[in-house]
Amino acid sequence: MPVADTCFIIDLMRQKPAAINLYTTYEDQDIALSTTAVTALELYKGAHLSEQREVNLKKVKAILTIFMVLPFSQSVYEVFGPFSAGLKKKGLSIGDFDELIASMVLCHDGILITHDNHFSQIPGIEIIRY
Repeated sequence: MPVADTCFIIDLMRQKPAAINLYTTYEDQDIALSTTAVTALELYKGAHLSEQREVNLKKVKAILTIFMVLPFSQSVYEVFGPFSAGLKKKGLSIGDFDELIASMVLCHDGILITHDNHFSQIPGIEIIRY
């Protein structure tokens, strides 16, 4: 299942051609996309920090309706702990939010749609770049 990272959804909201083209490809193939609860949190935070708060909150609410939002769950907690600790021990920490996103993708056998290079450090994660 393709899982949209925060950067991909932001690029869709900003109507960046690469993101729109990839989204359209999935839509044409009738492939549903998901995202994570972490991404939803990041989007809402960004909207509240923006100068056009109300406009951006409406955009966030609207765009999240086209994605299945993967929730936090016991399996995510159990993957996140050793995964995050293992990265930290190796000096590869990518930040708690992105580690949570990676854990959720791993729990759902997902493929992460992102342009963030640091996810390539994560063993077992398949990435679709756009």
